[in-house]
Amino acid sequence: MSFRNMTLRSLQTATLFALLALPTFLSAQGLSANEEERLEALARSSSEVYTPQTNVTVGFRVLTSGAKVHFGKLGTVPLGRDIAAASAGAVKRAYDNGTVNVDVVREDETATTTTNLGGGRYQTSINGTEAGPDAVFGTADDIPTNTIIGNLLSYTAGLTRDWSFGSMAQTTRKPGYIAFSTYSASTDGGFRDTKQGANAGVEIQYSRKFGKISKRTEWSLTTGIALNDINSKVGGNVLSTLHTFTDFYSLNGLPAPVASADSPYVAPAKGPYTNPAGDLITLGYETTTPISDVPVGALSTSSTLVGGTTVSGNWQVKGAYFMVKVGPSLRTQLSERFGLTAGLGLAGAYAGTKYSAIESFIVPDVGTTISTTEVSTASKFVSGFYADLNLEWLANDRTGLFGGITAQKFDGYDQSVAGRTARIDLGSTVGLRGGISVKF
Repeated sequence: MSFRNMTLRSLQTATLFALLALPTFLSAQGLSANEEERLEALARSSSEVYTPQTNVTVGFRVLTSGAKVHFGKLGTVPLGRDIAAASAGAVKRAYDNGTVNVDVVREDETATTTTNLGGGRYQTSINGTEAGPDAVFGTADDIPTNTIIGNLLSYTAGLTRDWSFGSMAQTTRKPGYIAFSTYSASTDGGFRDTKQGANAGVEIQYSRKFGKISKRTEWSLTTGIALNDINSKVGGNVLSTLHTFTDFYSLNGLPAPVASADSPYVAPAKGPYTNPAGDLITLGYETTTPISDVPVGALSTSSTLVGGTTVSGNWQVKGAYFMVKVGPSLRTQLSERFGLTAGLGLAGAYAGTKYSAIESFIVPDVGTTISTTEVSTASKFVSGFYADLNLEWLANDRTGLFGGITAQKFDGYDQSVAGRTARIDLGSTVGLRGGISVKF
């Protein structure tokens, strides 16, 4: 129907319908505005769900002190020589102050140029030539001759010409004999204490946010691992018990040769010799004093003297411990960039260490040194606690830097090496920590 064909009645009807529809239209407009606000609020809520919930830190930590170690039962140097009993007969016996070797007939004693002089001695010669009148070596008028080069001591069964000793004190223990001894030391309870200084380590920590306590404070569960070294060492002297075992060898009525710590006696011994032709042979006359080749078993002695020697030593425990920690933490947002985090919880440390002991003492009279080196390894798990307090600076929503203080307390454990003991106490210590943090 065209506009001109509309009647007043029809216009009134249309107006009435428009008035009736107006409230419905206005209500629809109001609902659309409310829905938009609700959707915006939902969007904001959705964005909060995806804020970072996890924080990982990687950094360093420097502790003010490391392990404390109590070294105990120090000063043991075991017998380092196995001396055959007299019943074993003539065998090589090496003592701490000399050696007695088995003697045999020498090769030059049976040579064709050797002459038995009697009285337990022999002489040795070499074939040579003496130039004749023309003084041209190798010509027919060279006169062959023998040159005597040695006047030596013959082999005698039951005696030895092959031995050595280091001090005249060995000749006075029992007149007519040479004393040969072996020595060892055992602890008199010596101890040393030492404490490791500051030491640095590395640490990785993981935190997961679980909820909020207030608008600015949230709580998380934190776990982490750290690695620090253990290195405690000390040196010094301790008194120990001296153990002495002594064998005696007969001089067979001969005077003892001369020896000193600076110039030990070593046989076979030789001195200058002028042969019948008047030639001087520098080492041509044997001066060896033979001794019995087997100790007199009935005379052997063993003695013990408490505090009889001073043992010098160096003792060290070296290794590392791997720490694992877990506990709750609280974080307070101080400002847009700064936050404060505190944590407290349980900790455990798996420690692996090597205990090394180097000990020595001076042999009486001769001044030589007997030493020993002993090493053992051990691994232990110890429990404890930790506490951290850190200040964090946020560079952006994801990364930042942190620094703070850390404290820990652990139990100790024991380790031993060849009878020596060590109490390794990781103890209580504090330190500084710092590094970077990443949130995701």
